[in-house]
Amino acid sequence: MDRLVPSRLALLPVLALIAATACAEREPDAVIEVDSAGVRIVESGAPAWPPGTEWRVDPEPVFRLGDAGDDPSSSFFQVADVALLADGEVIVVDGGSAEVRRYDAAGRHLWSTGGRGEGPGEFRFPRYLGQRDDGAFLVWDRALLRLSVVENGEVTLAERRNAPDGSTFIAEGLFDDGAWLVAYPRSVSLPEGAAWTDTIRLGRYDPVLEEDVRLAMVPGMGWVWTGRYQLPVPFGARPLRAIVGDRLAVASGPASEVAVHDARGALQARYRIAREPEPVTESDVGQVIESFVEIGPEPEAVWRQWRGEMEVPAHEPAFDRLLADRDGNLWARRFMADLLTREPPSWDVFDPAGTWLGVVATPGGMTVTSIRDGLVAGIYRDEVGVEYVSVHRLAMDGR
Repeated sequence: MDRLVPSRLALLPVLALIAATACAEREPDAVIEVDSAGVRIVESGAPAWPPGTEWRVDPEPVFRLGDAGDDPSSSFFQVADVALLADGEVIVVDGGSAEVRRYDAAGRHLWSTGGRGEGPGEFRFPRYLGQRDDGAFLVWDRALLRLSVVENGEVTLAERRNAPDGSTFIAEGLFDDGAWLVAYPRSVSLPEGAAWTDTIRLGRYDPVLEEDVRLAMVPGMGWVWTGRYQLPVPFGARPLRAIVGDRLAVASGPASEVAVHDARGALQARYRIAREPEPVTESDVGQVIESFVEIGPEPEAVWRQWRGEMEVPAHEPAFDRLLADRDGNLWARRFMADLLTREPPSWDVFDPAGTWLGVVATPGGMTVTSIRDGLVAGIYRDEVGVEYVSVHRLAMDGR
């Protein structure tokens, strides 16, 4: 590899070198290399933020929507998406009602559209794709494999879409140039006791030209089929992905690394943190199974039998969620084994060049889904599982 570490310190006068050395603790400890394939590798050994300048999420929300009594516009169940818009407005996709709702920057309800069904203007399994340049919102129905266009609170177009070869895909997001991030599902037929890894194929679909480009294959969760239940293997890799402008960022497995692919699918960069993977202990597995038993429909006996037959990965995944903010920073949430914990999650933040900036904590009980313009939004669940939409301020000056 060609090492690109700057050597300008050797040219400085003695006094300047002393001053630079005194400031060294505040400079990022990052090494940049380019491998033989032209992939840029950025490995950070320490956070770039000097102490006292770290970003911080205010635990008190700007507003929180939910538990509004008889007001259906502020009651939520199985929230699928929360997305920040310009000027602090919010789009919410509520899975329970199959509605798309819009709120202003103060949390006031502006409009709702949709409802459960398969007819025009209805949804079965809606997911938010993004907002077009003309202001229209795109919603993908994963059950009906159908795109809906929402303008001024009304569905103006609904059409089914397939890949150019006729196969099905699931649209997941919108690149800045209007192309869609899509995932191609696969069918698995296995005998009882069989295990498999759910590797995800991701692509880029142009809805105008009806062309697609393969972007990446991402190792995913491990699963076991008992003959009646499909059970996840604890600590299996998470197939994480996030749109960064017109590029795709992916992460999976125990390495603290995010890979970035360009619009043609070529691997462009790897962002790394020099951190050893966390080993998985028997106690860790027991804790995860306890949480599975509490939140899932499967009886405890199934989990106990399955635990005796399966092979658990030796190390935890590094991350279990990946997001990009509007400035091109990548946020990777550190893996949380306890599904029921209310501890504040920790996020590693990489700048657009791949340098590890540091760690940001977000409110406990909250699943962050969108970061934009100094705001953080997501789904908050209280101690009894009631869902809310919560928006918080992000202080980017360390105060």
